[in-house]
Amino acid sequence: MKRTKQDMDAATYAQALHWARYFVQYGGQRSLNLAGIGESTMHPDFVRNVFLAREAVGGECELVLATNGLLMTPELAAEIAPAAPRVFVSLHRPEKAGPAVEALRRAGILAGVSADPSISATDWAGQIKWHVSAQRGPCPWVKGGWVIALSDGRVARCSFDSTGDTCIGTVNDDLSRLTTAPHALCAACHLDVGIH
Repeated sequence: MKRTKQDMDAATYAQALHWARYFVQYGGQRSLNLAGIGESTMHPDFVRNVFLAREAVGGECELVLATNGLLMTPELAAEIAPAAPRVFVSLHRPEKAGPAVEALRRAGILAGVSADPSISATDWAGQIKWHVSAQRGPCPWVKGGWVIALSDGRVARCSFDSTGDTCIGTVNDDLSRLTTAPHALCAACHLDVGIH
């Protein structure tokens, strides 16, 4: 990915959670995914951030994250379990995924496993040279009004955007006034935004 590799700072995260809370209360948001792009468990404030997210969105909103399992230990799984996240484990490193699956299962927060890189692969809307085996379906990002808060606070309208070119604002803007729309990546994507 061409994006800068950096951790989201506490102020940016707090502002992103402000908007998550707003859209849960007023916009019908039913899920918050902490998995964006990158391994969430690597963030130095990972555990704190999980609990801050749960506090922001309340108990009725689904809190989701995915992990490659490399850092998921029984202790870490037990530590985040009270926040009730639904955790998915990617199977692209089976020697690490197996113990992570067991740790999350014992903690009661395993949501499932993902073999997507093998059975439902994408080429990130033509940005990487890789086969595409994912089924064509509706785009939840453009059609559903989803956005992703990048680590620097910019808000992008596509999770496949490796450069941040689809940004429509920042977490410091009034996100209730921003709208998503098809963009250049849509033409090469396996997802359908409803236009040719």
